[in-house]
Amino acid sequence: MPIADVLLHPEYKHFKATDSVAILKLIMPIKSHYVIPACLPFKNYVMEKTKRQHPEKLFHVDFLNDVPRDFINEEKQVTHLHLLPRELCYLYDDPDNGTYLMKMRKACTTGCNFHSGAPTLVHEHTGHWTLVALSEGGSPCPDPLRPRRPPTPPRHILLFPYVPWITAAITGKAVGAFAKDDPFGYVMPRASIHDKHHEWVGHWWMGGLRCFDRGDASNDLFKFYHEIFQVKPTTPTYLMYHLEVFSNFYSTIICAKVGMPYRLGKPKVTDLDTPVIRVMIPTIAFQTTYRFIVEMWAYNTSDSSTDSDSTSETEESSEYNIS
Repeated sequence: MPIADVLLHPEYKHFKATDSVAILKLIMPIKSHYVIPACLPFKNYVMEKTKRQHPEKLFHVDFLNDVPRDFINEEKQVTHLHLLPRELCYLYDDPDNGTYLMKMRKACTTGCNFHSGAPTLVHEHTGHWTLVALSEGGSPCPDPLRPRRPPTPPRHILLFPYVPWITAAITGKAVGAFAKDDPFGYVMPRASIHDKHHEWVGHWWMGGLRCFDRGDASNDLFKFYHEIFQVKPTTPTYLMYHLEVFSNFYSTIICAKVGMPYRLGKPKVTDLDTPVIRVMIPTIAFQTTYRFIVEMWAYNTSDSSTDSDSTSETEESSEYNIS
């Protein structure tokens, strides 16, 4: 895809940072009915508020070939990374880098022979993939037959500090201006949580507004149903699948996800926000093996009722003490 424009971060142009990020503007937008877009990080996945490193599992996607020629069809691999102590990362910091803020925007991990710009992601419990960092490159893997000192650990640029700049550069608006839609592929919560919203995200059909929640907004959600269906027809076949799901009396189903490669149908869900929902999955004609996934998410209503009862009891006790 040809590149229309390149936007460099001001710290690279004006503050002489040796490593930074840039935004590439393509001539045409990239859209897919199968690939799920990666989200920008909404929090620092590397450092906690207590200055400790997060125990999140990092997934690094990189090319197998040392000199990739075709960035689309080139074979790639997924590697699990572990964070290294930040003191070790500072030990190899370039003294010519005069921007001290860059130290808090770097992370060192295990691994070797990384390509510059290779992404590192985190898989959230809601199914979203979050882009955490970009690789600066790494030393080649050492020869196991020639023992030497450990090579320099690969360094990564954390994207969380750059989210306000990326959002403003792409849309021309501040981060807090998005009350409805997220410009990067996901729908943000509306003013009312009872509004029903059904959208496609890649090959996943999201039934219910709460399917788009991430981070702290999804802490009350839990997945209680996951099933894979596979059909292998011998002739061109139409499929109409009806599913009725019952949950616990103290839980409410608020999200139904259907993973359908290439969007061969348009699911429908009824009676959402109730303990019992119905899902209808029609498909168009297909004659090869087809597989789709159904997931159900709910939240426990007894917790909210217990919290409300406890708050009411405390209010009553405080009134009696005042009187």
